[in-house]
Amino acid sequence: MKILFRIIAIFIFLSQSLYSQELITLNLGFQYRVTERQNLRIRVNGNYKGYLYREYRGFLRQESDNDKHYKGEFYILQDMKRDSQLIAKVVDDVYPTEFYLNPAGFISISDEFSVPLHQSFPAFSFDAVIPGDSWVASGTDLIYDSSGNFIKIPFLCRYIYRGEETYLSRPVVVIDAQYALRYKKSSYDNNISDIVSINGSHKSVIMLYKDTKGGIFIRTELNQDIGYLNGNNETTAGFILTWYDGISGNMVASTRERIIKSLDGSGEEDIIFEEKDNGLMLQMQNIHFLPDSPIILTEERTRLDAIARLLKEAPGRTFLVVGHTADVGTVESQYELSVERAKSIIDEMVARGLQSKQFIYKGEGGTQPIASNLTNEGRAQNRRVEITILD
Repeated sequence: MKILFRIIAIFIFLSQSLYSQELITLNLGFQYRVTERQNLRIRVNGNYKGYLYREYRGFLRQESDNDKHYKGEFYILQDMKRDSQLIAKVVDDVYPTEFYLNPAGFISISDEFSVPLHQSFPAFSFDAVIPGDSWVASGTDLIYDSSGNFIKIPFLCRYIYRGEETYLSRPVVVIDAQYALRYKKSSYDNNISDIVSINGSHKSVIMLYKDTKGGIFIRTELNQDIGYLNGNNETTAGFILTWYDGISGNMVASTRERIIKSLDGSGEEDIIFEEKDNGLMLQMQNIHFLPDSPIILTEERTRLDAIARLLKEAPGRTFLVVGHTADVGTVESQYELSVERAKSIIDEMVARGLQSKQFIYKGEGGTQPIASNLTNEGRAQNRRVEITILD
């Protein structure tokens, strides 16, 4: 009997030794980008309402080299059509955020911030693991109602380490994850959302790339029922794709240096740059459009050529294009014109060889003047387009 126990012990030891233990940590670098695409089928009270295509993009930057204190913005893009993944997208809203992120993936965030939507997910074991090992970690999902109000739903997620695999010719570490969302509003609940109940399940496959590019890819299957105060029940089913891409400080600095050098050699005086919290902003002042129109005059061809050359110094990056108008006319007409003019600039950039999927855009109308609207010169300065290299 002792010999049998000894043989079993040796077999277990040898089986475990076939796998090297791995400590999985989150290392996203000086800056990182989060992209989440939702592809969901919606039913209300059992009646099919169609597909929802929505995208969130977050651009986060580390506040110092000594901690994991991140600040940034999430851009919520308007509902997308099926074939719109490769086109420029309109920004529906912008949400600032600030949080601490530890190497295991846990987020410490104040209640005042309404993003990211998934907090402390994914989260990794504090101990080294081998294939088959599992752990449980807490997280929080933010669920929004149709009025833009949200509630925070805590959950416990179970993770199982699958091991190392290859995905699209790249080495990855694969983890399976699953959690449920349960919520029922009570008389003691002080949230102002129209949501009264939630019953949902999330099943995810998490892939951490192990090559030099790094990053994370997550595919989540979602099934969720949400009850509302008015008695409606919304059923959502489909999948969510999420990417985390890290960006090094050296890469950011190198891009900045190339653009500044190219701008200095362009000879264009009406293109200026400014260091902003969310990236390097290029400002095109006094853009000549047809009056009350998004059509750009042909005399701007040289300046547009120069802008395109500058943006090509940042391959693969995301560009936020913001249109501004002078405070002339109604607020609604100013906003619509500023959006159309931002889109016109993107069309010109695409015609010069840039990829439309790199661009997101929005309009501010005449709400952010940089000069007086009481003079022709001031109004000319306020008619501008700003392009920010977000990452």
